This record gives sequence, C-alpha cells and structure tokens, in this order.
Amino acid sequence: MKRVTEKPLLRCLKRSLAQAADVRTIDFRKFHIEVTDGGVNSASVPISNSKFTISYVDNNRDNLLYEGMTNEKGQILNLPPKEIPFEVTALKIRFILGNDSRGYVQKYNKAAYRFTFNCGLNTGITTNTINYTNTKTKFGNTADDESWFYNFQASRINHYFDQAVQEYSHAVELANDLLPDTKSFEVAPININFEKGMLLKSNGFNRNGYDGKGTVDIVMRDKADKNFSTQYLMHNIMHEWTHWNLYRYANAPGGNYDGHYGYNVNPKISFKEGWPLMVGDLFALNYDLAKEDLHVQTDNFNGANRLYGKSTNYTVKQVLYDLVDTGSNDEEFSISQRYLDEEMSDLDIRRLNLGILHTVMAESKTVTLQELLNSVEKKYVFTKSDKEKFVKLFEINGLSREGSFTLNNESNPMDPLSNVDEDWDEVE
Repeated sequence: MKRVTEKPLLRCLKRSLAQAADVRTIDFRKFHIEVTDGGVNSASVPISNSKFTISYVDNNRDNLLYEGMTNEKGQILNLPPKEIPFEVTALKIRFILGNDSRGYVQKYNKAAYRFTFNCGLNTGITTNTINYTNTKTKFGNTADDESWFYNFQASRINHYFDQAVQEYSHAVELANDLLPDTKSFEVAPININFEKGMLLKSNGFNRNGYDGKGTVDIVMRDKADKNFSTQYLMHNIMHEWTHWNLYRYANAPGGNYDGHYGYNVNPKISFKEGWPLMVGDLFALNYDLAKEDLHVQTDNFNGANRLYGKSTNYTVKQVLYDLVDTGSNDEEFSISQRYLDEEMSDLDIRRLNLGILHTVMAESKTVTLQELLNSVEKKYVFTKSDKEKFVKLFEINGLSREGSFTLNNESNPMDPLSNVDEDWDEVE
C-alpha cells in the first residue's frame, strides 16, 4: 500500500556539507509516525511493536537496508549507519501491522496490512541523518476515498491489540512476582481479520478459523455506522483475544448464547463468555467497573431480576469483578490482600488480582465459575476473616456456599445436584 500525497517527498534529514561521492551514508537516529485518517476528531495511533523493512531502489531493483520491529511507541530508533549508492534519493519504509509473536491484523485473503512511507533524501549531501516525527500520517488510495478510513481503523486495531497483549502479560507478571510458584503467561500468535465491507453479525473467536480451515483466528466486523469508538475497539479486541487464551489454557468448550443477560443451561457457557466479558471491560475502562458493581443485585427487567443467582454471562462477569476490585459497597474481599508485601496503587492491585485469577484458571483448567471459586478458596482463602469475606461475595450474588448458581430461568430454586457431574461437552 503506497502512501499517497500531493506534496514532494519529505526531507527527513539533517544537512551536511555537499561533496561528490560514489556513496552516501544513512545515519538512522529516529523515525516515528502515527496514523490518522485526516478526520477532525481522529486521534492518531502509533504502529506499535510491528515489523518494518527499510529499502531503496537502485537500477530498478529493491535493496533491503534494514529490517526489524518498532517499539511499543511505534518508533524505529538508532539503526547502525549504512552506505547506499549516491544516486539513490529516497528510502522506502514499509510497515506490517503486527509481528510473529502476537499475530497480525489482516484482510480476509490472509494478507496482513502493509503501509509504505517514502522518505526523500537530499541529493546534494553525502551523510543523511534521519530524525523524523509525524503524528498525522495518512495511508490510502485516492481512487478509494474510504481506504484512508479503513487503514486507520486497521492501525487502531493493531495498536489496541498490542496494548491488550502487554496489559494482560503485565498483570500475570505482577502475580508471578508476588507468588513465584504461580504459572507464567506465554503469548501465542493469532491473527485478527478486518476489512471494509465485511459486515458480519458480530465479532468473534474462531477455533477452526473464519473460513473453517482449522487455523484459529479472530474477526472484527465492519460496522455500517462506521462508529469504532476507542472503548468499543479496546473491549472487543481484548474480549476475543481472551477467548483465545481461555481456550489455550483451559480448553474451554464452544457454545452459543442468547445475549449476555440470557440464561445458559450450561454453566460452562456462562463462564467462557463471562470471563472475556470481564477482562475486556477491565481493559477498556481502566479496571473501574464501579458503575456496575451492584447490577447483579439491582437488575430489573419487566419486574424481574435476570442475573441474581442465575447462570448468565453477566452474572459471571460481576462475580469475577468482585474478586478483582479492591473494595465496593457490598463486599470487602480482594484475592491478593493477604499476600501484599509492598505498597501498590489501587490500579496495580486490580491488575495483580486479574493476574492471580489467570494463574488459578490456567493451573486448575477451570471451565465453570464454581470451579474457579473453589480453586481460589483452596489456594488463597485460609483465615476466618478471609473466609467470611469470601462467603459474603457468594451471598450477595445469589450463589450457594459451594459457588454454584441457585436459581433457574424462572427464578425458582434449582436442585443443588442438578449441575453436578453433568457432561456438558456435547454443546458446541
């Protein structure tokens, strides 16, 4: 994808004395661009932790000069000086959205998004120092007015994808630092499909691939209203990527559901959706779900509470948040409170709590809320005070002492043994 501009090639260099020579030296100090679509309200994003190549054309041949990966700020920094033919007057800096470790943002033909930036060199000097920043760079094709917009959205998806990986990894690292025997987190690559005109029903994680050919992937749908808010993208990218991690670590089963408030007969469905729902919201809302803290207790839809004590995605999300938060109006439990050995901010404690929950899920391979709660209690709840706070968390959400749901879809009490030793894995 070539960068289209009506202006001459940019002179991203520092001048030095001109002299006749066979070669010129490229002294590459810094190259930093951020992508926008040119919209008035468009906040630009860097091309974070993504592959790049730098080349030049000589005698109609493309010659590779550098290759590597940008840093988390999207910068290319301090490359070793290299010589190129003196007659070369431009460099081609190519970006690929993603990397081999976490995966790529790609179109549905499986081609990763690629952008080319033409960096002009001064024809009269022998040493060209690259030290360039532009936070309003556009990539697109003048023959397709919407290409600027969709390349920008792909860049945003790439940036939030990278942030999601870094954030989740950091949360588990905090848990590993505090509790050294806990299971560490390893990133595994998965690609995100996104493209203009692919108006799918919803975003999704596909265990057999969007095309059914067996390679896992993620789909981010196009939207008819073109409203890709930051919160929407952050939540859904983290949500679908968390499905991937839940599948990798606990082999969580698949299964359909009817909305996040809908009742799931299979408690595994509630967990495999409630966990990514919670993690996505933590990422998008900076770990603050206080506005929803009492929603399980206060939900009222046509005179009925759809959540309290019931197997729903949303109920699981809120119970999990009660394990992550550091204090609320109705419970005092925090999974890490007994183990903290240094001062930490409230935000980092919530990160730590999420990281601990991941280690519990990964080590015990939990696939229901009840299994996770039982594993948490077994590993981290020992004192009388902690047990009282832990049980209170069950009570306020309508769970039994064993951590199971207590009400059916009609709000009638469930048989305590109704979901014990059931084989739910036939649900796909």
